Amino acid sequence: MKITGIVAEYNPFHMGHELQLKKAKELSFADGTVVVMSGNYVQRGEPAIIDKFKRAESAVYGGADLVIELPMPFSCQNAEMFANGAISELKKLPVSALSFGCESTDTNLLKNIALMQLNPEFNNKIKKEIKKGLPYTKALSNVISSSLGEESSNAAIFPNNILAIEYIKSIMKNNLNWSLVPVKRIGKLHDDTSADGYYNSGASIRKEILNCGPEHIVSVPQNSRQQLSRFYQEHECFNSLENYLELLYYKIIELGPNRLNSIYEVTEGLNNKIYSNVFKYSSIDEYIMSLKSKRYTYSKLRRMLLNILLNITNYDIKYFMSTYKNNSYIKILAFNDVGKQIIKESRNKGTIVINRYSDYKKNHIDARKLRLFDLTAKATNIYNIPLKNKRLNEEHLLNAIHVKL
Repeated sequence: MKITGIVAEYNPFHMGHELQLKKAKELSFADGTVVVMSGNYVQRGEPAIIDKFKRAESAVYGGADLVIELPMPFSCQNAEMFANGAISELKKLPVSALSFGCESTDTNLLKNIALMQLNPEFNNKIKKEIKKGLPYTKALSNVISSSLGEESSNAAIFPNNILAIEYIKSIMKNNLNWSLVPVKRIGKLHDDTSADGYYNSGASIRKEILNCGPEHIVSVPQNSRQQLSRFYQEHECFNSLENYLELLYYKIIELGPNRLNSIYEVTEGLNNKIYSNVFKYSSIDEYIMSLKSKRYTYSKLRRMLLNILLNITNYDIKYFMSTYKNNSYIKILAFNDVGKQIIKESRNKGTIVINRYSDYKKNHIDARKLRLFDLTAKATNIYNIPLKNKRLNEEHLLNAIHVKL
């Protein structure tokens, strides 16, 4: 089988995702597609609007054959960590191509930017630009423009291109001989929150769902709408970081200024501002804007606050970054009959497949001693806090979904 891999979040699964899956399969002449998808928390630094199993099931109905989980903490960190974790998971499967949505489909241009960023001198040049008082995006643009020209500089700062470049860097670092299959992004821009088209951005779709519900959103396929409605019927809300403001304030107070410094990405100085701004704001957005500066973007601050909420420390990141490549198992979220065949080929390759909690023991893995599982289980319990029909320890209870099309 020829298998094409895709990295995604599907928060929620929408028409643009369905189109990308279709195009990825066509352009790569694939027999099957595997998606590594963020779990209950996403790279923007927030809980997914609905849970990972419903989003994965929507993806299979929308064209994916197999959906596996991108584990914590990679799913909710910066683009480099997110990409490294995703490529590491896809490596465990018989993948021969990677497809990604992007603003630029010139793979040579994207490869050249990736090679430049892999040069050890690149980070030193970025630091010099930042010392001039420039925000990171402008510093990045200046460094790339000086070496590769304005076209490359412009391409490097588009949101989807940033992730595409990180995927390519990770593929290069892992010496993977994968084909690259870019799919041109169409419709609204990444952060456009207007909702007047068929291919609206994920940001605009989430905004519309939170304000009006999913029933009449044309940019979401039917099954995805059904999964959104199911989640709301079960829990009487959709999830967002806004649901955790009081809990976040509690965590900040509990840690205090000194212990906040142990949380990943919280730096000296910002810890005091995070602490002193507690109780001053009645929404997450207002609180984040009170911390924002040239040095700290909105997205970075949101990821930082999520790290505080989930208690993800500098030590945790150091540990996971040094050990994640040693994991030989994948966690299945949803699959169809083609996906079942991919799972079989993966097992033949030596990959351990986890469909349910009992599979850990079956494969001689003590899940209780796995820090990755422990973090995921704790994070899932926290994800459930604002929901109505919550269950403790769902990671022990829920199984992969076999979608029979």
